Amino acid sequence: MLFMVCAKPDPGRTGLLQLGAVALGLWLSIADPARAQRPTDCPVQGRETQPYRNTRWGVSLMRHPGFVLDPGSVTPNGDSVRFWTADRRATAVVTSLRQRADQSILDLLAEARQDILVNSRGEITYQRRRDNWFVLSGYVAGRIFYQRTFLARDRQATSTLLVEFPRDMLPCFDRAVTTMSLSFREWP
Repeated sequence: MLFMVCAKPDPGRTGLLQLGAVALGLWLSIADPARAQRPTDCPVQGRETQPYRNTRWGVSLMRHPGFVLDPGSVTPNGDSVRFWTADRRATAVVTSLRQRADQSILDLLAEARQDILVNSRGEITYQRRRDNWFVLSGYVAGRIFYQRTFLARDRQATSTLLVEFPRDMLPCFDRAVTTMSLSFREWP
């Protein structure tokens, strides 16, 4: 499992467990073990996946068939698309935009953090950044969010996957979000 929302990590804690968790993006803080069980009404049970490809921007991901394309969300120029679960409790949005030449991944991360912390009054519980991508996750308006943004097309474009769902549905959506995140990438 890659995606977990967590309490802030203890910087003094060391060891293989923490290193593995950080390396894979794992971190979970659930006080009640009963909450960790997968709900029986989960709209994304099973391991099956379906591909999504945006040919204009050259990005793809594998999504659980429980996330269904919202045809009304597809923009005329193909910049954005939204997938909903049948009960509309969860959404996944893929957006690609032309990148400003002077904008770095650090600039994009700062903008995303500002949007979450100040504009949305949310809480970031996990952050990871590399040379051309970053991940943020946490809470906004009582919901869990997961955002993965990367620079594509030789840093000429920015692509973002944003998934949101209710907090109590974390065990249900963990595997689906992990699959989408790990498969969200540029393709030739």
